[in-house]
Amino acid sequence: MSSPGINFALEYGPGLMGLALGFAVYGAALGQYAFYLFAFPFDHRALKVLVLLLFVMDALHTYGMAGWNWVLLVSCHHVATQDPVFPWQGTMAGICSFCITMLVQSFYAHRLWIISGHNKLVVAVVLATALAGFVLGLLGISLIVRAGSPTAERIILVVISSACGVSMLCDVIITASIFFYLRPQRSGIKRVGTAVQQLIDVFIRMGLLTCLVSLSVFVMLWIKDGQYWLLVFPPLVCKSYAHSLLAVLNARKSIREGAMKTIQLPTLSVAWPATAEIPSSGSSRGDLDR
Repeated sequence: MSSPGINFALEYGPGLMGLALGFAVYGAALGQYAFYLFAFPFDHRALKVLVLLLFVMDALHTYGMAGWNWVLLVSCHHVATQDPVFPWQGTMAGICSFCITMLVQSFYAHRLWIISGHNKLVVAVVLATALAGFVLGLLGISLIVRAGSPTAERIILVVISSACGVSMLCDVIITASIFFYLRPQRSGIKRVGTAVQQLIDVFIRMGLLTCLVSLSVFVMLWIKDGQYWLLVFPPLVCKSYAHSLLAVLNARKSIREGAMKTIQLPTLSVAWPATAEIPSSGSSRGDLDR
């Protein structure tokens, strides 16, 4: 089913590479999920439902990517057709990817609502960009399924790259807003090596991770033959968002433990009055004998 003039390794190699990386990252994600369940058994029910939903969609995405590669390389590889049908496993993986992205960005919007003191403008911008990226992503998937002409392929390129660009914008707004509201200068209190500083570091690292993955997809869409190497990144996009959310939740344990170690109780001293005499053990026993 290889296209004329396209090397087999170039056409299918990046997809297999992305699948292998996706399996590795998914294995690490399973450890993150297990750690959360054991470390935070008393979290709010809504947060547990969010993590469970994230776990289910992550599993479906992994299955979809594996099934897509199976169809392309095994089931349909020997079938020569001018009108290849996009596998339903790929459609499911794409939908799960954009759903996970939307969920994680909505989670950060809720955190911003708390951190910013209910700033409606910032939260509205984050939710609007997250929703726009989600809608553009679903539109791109529907166009991919129905694609059959060069014009449609050009539209797909624009729609998918727009979805990646909007997601990057949302991540930048989230990261910058969290840094702005938690920075030490804003409150006038020096926070050096505190739990807040550690939390800022986690948010910034996770924000940079998701931005870099989305940027890689955006660049590969527009460079020559980048559509083949683009297949390396789809398994990593949603998994980077899932890791971002789980890393922020699981970081609470180490931050709390570090904060507890820094707490020191003051030493209590007892001062006797100058006029009072401290009775000795002998005099007290004599008093008891009398």
